[in-house]
Amino acid sequence: MVRTAGVLDIPIDDDHSALFSPEGNGGVVVVDQAGRELAGRLTTPARVADLVSPGTDPDAVQGALRTLLAFDLVHAVGRPPAPAFEDSSELTAWLHVTNKCNLRCPYCYVHKSDASMDDDTARKSVDALVASATRNGFRSLRLKYAGGEASLNHDVLLRLHDHAQARCANAGIGLSAVLLSNGVAITSRLAAELKQRDIRVMISLDGLGAAHDAQRPTLGGKPSSALVVRTIDRLRDAGLSPHISITITSRNLAGVADVVRFAIERSLTFSMNFFRDNDCSATFDDLQYEEQTMVDGLVRAFAVIEELLPRWSVLGSVLDRGQLFTPRRRSCGVGDDYVVVDQDGNLAKCHMDLAGTLGHIGSTDPVQAIRESGTGIRNLLVEEKSGCRDCTWRHWCSGGCAAATFRATGRFDVRSPNCNIYRSIYPQAIRLESLRILRYANH
Repeated sequence: MVRTAGVLDIPIDDDHSALFSPEGNGGVVVVDQAGRELAGRLTTPARVADLVSPGTDPDAVQGALRTLLAFDLVHAVGRPPAPAFEDSSELTAWLHVTNKCNLRCPYCYVHKSDASMDDDTARKSVDALVASATRNGFRSLRLKYAGGEASLNHDVLLRLHDHAQARCANAGIGLSAVLLSNGVAITSRLAAELKQRDIRVMISLDGLGAAHDAQRPTLGGKPSSALVVRTIDRLRDAGLSPHISITITSRNLAGVADVVRFAIERSLTFSMNFFRDNDCSATFDDLQYEEQTMVDGLVRAFAVIEELLPRWSVLGSVLDRGQLFTPRRRSCGVGDDYVVVDQDGNLAKCHMDLAGTLGHIGSTDPVQAIRESGTGIRNLLVEEKSGCRDCTWRHWCSGGCAAATFRATGRFDVRSPNCNIYRSIYPQAIRLESLRILRYANH
């Protein structure tokens, strides 16, 4: 056996280190000094029997080797690990149920209007999505109810979901759903309806108090943070644990750590999303962030995570479009297993490009439309992007958001403008995961 090339060895404390293989299929392994020494001895090839030193327990050595092998940290000579890129079995559809919104966030990419999806369009959208999912071999359908502010059209949304439940059951495919909301208008009654239907909720909260209000004011320019916190409490009272979505701009960087603390103290999962420039936000020149300023803000948030260490892993939530669970060749499902339906039933590849319509839900197979389109966003394989092909993290960030990269560079075939930020924070995320493993390993 021999150690896999490129394995990262990150010190955790005086007695432990974290090992991670970017060339493998993921997973962080925490080793003590004996385990680290064992992995180090395999820098050159060795037989298993030769690794059992006098006075050591052969079973313990073999058990450690099995773990290192399972996580692609070592391999048989001549048989290096290769990441397994599995085809998606789930079709995700963004249903833009309304263009209305009760906030005016400067970073939003939607041109607001009073248009909303009606019942007929909603039913036709569900019918087309279920038929397309079945026809193209997907085993489940995931619906994202969005806008605008989707809760402003909640009656249609609930009827849409009830229809989707019936249609998916008849088609023999699974169904999951999430409401994406700004958290201002969800009543106790709506919270109960969501709970009854097992519709998950994602709430946007960009800080506490002024840090949130600086970029998520109401239509009248008033603060909204207190309303959002009230809604989060209301959802928890209804038995729902909302996921907290944090959009990071230069305006709220100083407050990100506070909202991370808020979430963890309430056992709420959260995700960090970097601001993406767009046509609607072009006049707000104070949203852009500097690389080092972003890294510094993330480090403060990571310090809070280290202090509180939730039981769940943060490897899929603190790295913007990247994650460290499974290797990927694309950063998202655009052009493959992701469909957007606007309020009028028009199809698009990405929710950030609603104007790039590819047909109508009533006459076009949604999956075929996005897969066969040669226009709009090109979600290239990471190997096709300059600056990514030989990067340690290429199968984990996958080159970043294609839309954001094109906006910044005018090209799809180059690395993300956030590349240096990703490189800085990925090792720190692995360290956080290692600390979590150490804390809860025996609990």
